[in-house]
Amino acid sequence: MRGVLRAWLLVGAGLLGGGAVWAQQAPLVQLAVPQPGAQRTMATVTGHVTCSDNQQPARFATVVLISVEEASGGSRRRGFGQRAAGRTDLDGNFTMEAEPGDYYAVASATGYASTVAEAATRLSAGATTDDLLRQLPQVHVAENGAAAVNLTIDRGGVISGKLQWDDGSPAAGVSVGAMSTTMQSAEAGGQTDLMRLSLQLGGGVARGEIGTSDDRGVFRLTGLAPGSYWVRASVMTPSAEAVSAGFGERFSNITMYAPGKVRRSEAQTITLKSGEERDDVVFMMDLRSLHTVSGHVSATGGGTVASGTVRLTDSQDPTLTREGFVEPDGSFVVQWVPAGTYTLGVTNASSTASRVVFGGRGQRGGGGDGGTRFQSFQESLTVSDTDVTGVSVSLTPVTASQERR
Repeated sequence: MRGVLRAWLLVGAGLLGGGAVWAQQAPLVQLAVPQPGAQRTMATVTGHVTCSDNQQPARFATVVLISVEEASGGSRRRGFGQRAAGRTDLDGNFTMEAEPGDYYAVASATGYASTVAEAATRLSAGATTDDLLRQLPQVHVAENGAAAVNLTIDRGGVISGKLQWDDGSPAAGVSVGAMSTTMQSAEAGGQTDLMRLSLQLGGGVARGEIGTSDDRGVFRLTGLAPGSYWVRASVMTPSAEAVSAGFGERFSNITMYAPGKVRRSEAQTITLKSGEERDDVVFMMDLRSLHTVSGHVSATGGGTVASGTVRLTDSQDPTLTREGFVEPDGSFVVQWVPAGTYTLGVTNASSTASRVVFGGRGQRGGGGDGGTRFQSFQESLTVSDTDVTGVSVSLTPVTASQERR
């Protein structure tokens, strides 16, 4: 039972991280997840996977069968139900066992676009999960019988290029990703369930393909479905915040978009046809052009504010935010802020110093320890071509009637 559970966890992790990655690492797997105490009735499923670009067998491709009933159910369980998985051989053939039922069949291989990703990128921002599911091939597995399904995978597109720092040196070891503009539009339109399902089925389209720049700053993103993409690079930078004993250095994650923009609204849109390769993406990671906003948070009437979250949200592009925290002395620092107009907000503020939880960022406050809690605060702030210092924020305590709400 432990072996089956371990294999199931490996499959789940691979699907969430993108089918191509799982296909590279996992051994041949044949499994289905039984219900506790239930008698397992298994049937044999066979099939063949072909590469559409050369009509050759897809060697060592991953094939996953996902229960139609589970995938079409409530969003809490969608995509995580009964399934079976296996890999093709040198001739592109596969054999696996599965419990009787109806399944969606998904194949993936390195360099080839996921079936789910291709279906998802064809859908409009107003599409539903049912729209995506109708695009996928199905197979019926009969009780005490056998089933067969043949699948075709399409060569994915490629986006490659080079990253460099502002001094012209290569930006090596930087995480680079291709984000589907279609799925991000779906997110903006409230279609988060569609995005979640595409990830759960192994599409990876919501998050996009991810790679790392090499020692030359060169990156290559493969297996992209036809569609439009933004390319973004993310780098971890040391934080200026004070460090609590025993928690080590803190870091900030800074993202920039090709051709070197901080705001997603200014990002270059790259449109790929089926199997198309683009190798002309070059952009500069100019972190020196970003600024620091610092100041002090106090309370009306002379009280002390010892914790809270300070967030800057760009007035033109709400996807651009920067965050810092109120320290026990009331000071705060927000780093890596580009020039622009922002809404400066303070939330979760308290007179009690926060207790930092390892790995936790963003909801810090000590109000639960009996200290005074403060009302949320907002004001406009303009950042020009220099650092902004001496920002003064005064917070109003939460009243007794507000506490009771």
